[in-house]
Amino acid sequence: MDSIRRIKSSQLTTGMYLTELGEQLAQASGLKARGLVTRDETVNLVQQSGVTELYIDIAKGSDCADSEPVPAAVRAQLSAGPTLAEPASFAAELKNASDVRDKALNLIQEAMQDVKMGRGFDTGAVDVITTEVIQSLDSNQNALTSLMRLRNMDSYLLEHSTNVAVLMGILAKSLGVNRDELHQLVFGAFVHDVGKILVPEQVLNKPGRLDATEWQEMKRHVDYGVDSLKTIDGITGVAMEICEQHHERLDGTGYPYNLSAEQISAHGRMAAVVDVYDAVTANRVYHAGIEPSVALKRMLEWTGTHLDRELVYQLIRCISVYPAGAWVMLSSGLVALVQEPNLKKPTRAKVLLVYDSKRRVKLDEQVVDLVTSTRFGEIKFAVSPIDYQLDIGNYLKG
Repeated sequence: MDSIRRIKSSQLTTGMYLTELGEQLAQASGLKARGLVTRDETVNLVQQSGVTELYIDIAKGSDCADSEPVPAAVRAQLSAGPTLAEPASFAAELKNASDVRDKALNLIQEAMQDVKMGRGFDTGAVDVITTEVIQSLDSNQNALTSLMRLRNMDSYLLEHSTNVAVLMGILAKSLGVNRDELHQLVFGAFVHDVGKILVPEQVLNKPGRLDATEWQEMKRHVDYGVDSLKTIDGITGVAMEICEQHHERLDGTGYPYNLSAEQISAHGRMAAVVDVYDAVTANRVYHAGIEPSVALKRMLEWTGTHLDRELVYQLIRCISVYPAGAWVMLSSGLVALVQEPNLKKPTRAKVLLVYDSKRRVKLDEQVVDLVTSTRFGEIKFAVSPIDYQLDIGNYLKG
């Protein structure tokens, strides 16, 4: 135990053997307690967890110049624990993520039916699915991100609630919020649109443009949601902010309160960004969704007046302009499905090759990393799967 050293979380690097005091790290980061750190993703996850100090064992891994010896009284409290859980591969996490998504869709449907019937929903059940979503994101966020691309117009409201929760988790984690705040944000995102279940069906699912009266009714979904959440025990202030403010805009043109920029909380600004992203990329009864790269470009045009510029840039940083689940054309003429974005070099992601646009034939599925497999070229632009008769559901099987 004399080999135990204390470091700042900012000093953590691959090659160190991480141990910890009690349950601190496990509770804060969602990782299991100890082990050799071999991936940059693990370093990032730990550093974003909110933990400021860590314990390393220099007999089992690397040291750093500024590490501090740990007093005997503290060393005595360090006990053996389970192995450090490093991020999983996309393929390894996909089945679990699919199960989590199915569970989330069913749970949100139940919660909305409870609201429709005038009763409170089971906040404990939402807490559980919130935890499971965060754990899946910890394991490999690209699995749930890809599954967001599975769209069914008849299930839009349920899918939107789930997708916004996933996006909120990704954005919040990238901003380094602590685990308690992260949980509250994802929970709030799950229930941000519960008020829509109280909007008349003929308005909510109208295939054409809403008239002025119908639009006023649609906007009331925020009030309906706020009123419903106020009656339910255990709803936090963070969740209320998300419900209240996800349609507010920086120039005061949002609804229902016409809040100005300084009146919109950080949580409200985050909710607006992830809500808009999912809405514009979804197929709706009245418009076809646009590809993620196009959506992000348009969202940048809406910053300053409607959306928080830095938060839109941060969303791009953490999901990439070509996110997991995006269809792309490579310079070789092959159509591919992005599995794991390259956040530093977006055109060099890990992709699944599926179609040869020159020969007009489907390919035997092959996963390639465009960093190392350079003969396939790099990503040139996003494409629509409809143009090549491709169904993403055929390629997202865990």
